[in-house]
Amino acid sequence: MVSGRFFNRGVKTLDNPDIGYVVRETPDKIIVFGGKGNRYDIPLSEIQQVGANVLIGLPFSEVEKKYKVNRNDPLPTSRQDPWKDEKNQVDLAYYEGKYPKSLFNKGVRAENEDDLGFVAKETNDKIVVFGYSNDRYDIPKSEIIAVGMNVIIGKNFPELAKYKVDRNAPLPTGEPIETIAEEAFPEDHQK
Repeated sequence: MVSGRFFNRGVKTLDNPDIGYVVRETPDKIIVFGGKGNRYDIPLSEIQQVGANVLIGLPFSEVEKKYKVNRNDPLPTSRQDPWKDEKNQVDLAYYEGKYPKSLFNKGVRAENEDDLGFVAKETNDKIVVFGYSNDRYDIPKSEIIAVGMNVIIGKNFPELAKYKVDRNAPLPTGEPIETIAEEAFPEDHQK
């Protein structure tokens, strides 16, 4: 299977039409973020069909039992990460020097610590946040009050609703949403 093929696709099971969406793909699994802070690390071998959505060939109860993990556990590495595997030493200082201020893939929280999602794309003046249940927020960087392990936005719900946009809408730069997958996996999108 080609890496990047599932990124940002909705995921469903045999008996549930929406368990979340793919936020990362590794050579052997997809990482799915669902509503209420749920996360599922599902082996590629469980994928039954791929179309507009990814169909997992199991009932939802089986996915919950076998593949639910703590949402805050570290994400497994993918081809967008700077390291190949644990055996190879990587100069992370070089990586940090190359991307010194990147907010990409950081968690995003409201001022009251509510979990909003993660940064999928950063532009000069906005962050594109993928949230739960296929939510997307285009938030001006001027709303950021702190950056550490997470990006903290100086607002709470429902004030953040004004930044909610259609998940498949063009990016703030005018580029199509597919640009996010092309940037994360450029080797899969070369002509």
